[in-house]
Amino acid sequence: MKDVSVKLGERIVLDDVSFEVEKPLLIMVVGPNGAGKTTLMKLLLGMVKPFKGSVKVLGLNPFIESLKLRMLVGYVPQKDRVSYEVPLKVSEVVLMGILLRKRFPRAVSREDVESAKKALEYLGMRDYWDSQFNELSGGQQRRVLIARALASNPTILLLDEVFAGLDAESQEKLLDVFRMLKKNGRTIVLVEHEFDPVMELADRVLVLNRTVCVYGEPSNVLNEDVLKTIYPCVKTVEKEGRRMVILGDRHA
Repeated sequence: MKDVSVKLGERIVLDDVSFEVEKPLLIMVVGPNGAGKTTLMKLLLGMVKPFKGSVKVLGLNPFIESLKLRMLVGYVPQKDRVSYEVPLKVSEVVLMGILLRKRFPRAVSREDVESAKKALEYLGMRDYWDSQFNELSGGQQRRVLIARALASNPTILLLDEVFAGLDAESQEKLLDVFRMLKKNGRTIVLVEHEFDPVMELADRVLVLNRTVCVYGEPSNVLNEDVLKTIYPCVKTVEKEGRRMVILGDRHA
């Protein structure tokens, strides 16, 4: 992403944003409310167009080659589009992620079913294959939606606030999945409000506030002097050999 600026209406929501991911990494994107984090994710998918600058994802222009790109990217938005009124089974929700990448006529193969079951197994949800999606807890539903994104074996996974409101068990399951994906050379771009719990796995941290405030390895970013320009009440503390970030503003 180079010198990218985006307007929504008359308001500039991203201003001269530049950063590069040169190899498979886990990139954590953090910033205060209204910083443009979700807009950044939509840029990577070609869902929002900049009025200035250029974007390349896996060598593709997302605004011209969006269909090709979406075959390579798994996306879990902050607000999913699964209807909670329709009585869908967990299996149908996960297979949806595979079918949407197929040409017409779309049909489920044996390999598709195996991929869907494997993705659910990664998230500890394999036993819920025949369960009704709208009867699951919020944390379980989130895990199913991530399984849907994983089922098509994406090269890049874009996740927008997937840890928000999750119970401890679901958080641990997600962290295990991220460890597995990192070992398999997948790139993960993860938007979060809080620095924990995924900070220990992050290879790079991008602090965004309409523009890139700082981008680098966690050891360089987790510095009070650096972070105080965005979070005036921030504190960093050492706990059990890990540096933790405490934000004065819990919504930042």
